[in-house]
Amino acid sequence: MSKTRSSRPANRPSRRHEILEAAVDLLAVQPPDEIAVSDIAAHCGMTPAAFYYHFASKDEILDEIVTGYAAEWSDRVQAALANIATTDDLAMCVDEVLTWVEEHERSARVYFVTSVGATSSCEGVRRKTRNDLARRAARTFREVSPEQERVRVAIAGLGFVTLLEIVARSRLELDASYRTLGPVRFRATAGQLAESLLR
Repeated sequence: MSKTRSSRPANRPSRRHEILEAAVDLLAVQPPDEIAVSDIAAHCGMTPAAFYYHFASKDEILDEIVTGYAAEWSDRVQAALANIATTDDLAMCVDEVLTWVEEHERSARVYFVTSVGATSSCEGVRRKTRNDLARRAARTFREVSPEQERVRVAIAGLGFVTLLEIVARSRLELDASYRTLGPVRFRATAGQLAESLLR
């Protein structure tokens, strides 16, 4: 009688985490369509069959990485928003979030750079995360600046979250604006842009 997935020995150690880490290593420097399951398996010293024991496809592992990072990103941004008491705190919030992105650079590169457009489910996660954070930012901005019109605050919330995403991507790609401004002026300019959203 052949063993099914559910009848395999329970004491066999799971290597899911190891596979996820290997995939992040590779996806941080290459887009998903340039990486094969065999590449991920080889990177963590296993066979493709061992990979398929844990994941059904490369898309499944990509979805898990993006979903996991989206949850962490959302938590981090919400924690930073919770520290905003005045519009002057917006620059500090941008700086705090950007520091966190730099500390989690490999996973951030997968989320903001290499996996963009890879699968519809990844795009759905990104869209939902952006919308949830925009609503949270708008609530914070209403508390900080109650005299502002509701529509303006909603637009400012979406603008703030979009700014955070653009700043993160710019930093991770070391794009022309980041290289031209340099790290210090780049952060200062991003902070000024954030503050201007409620002025």
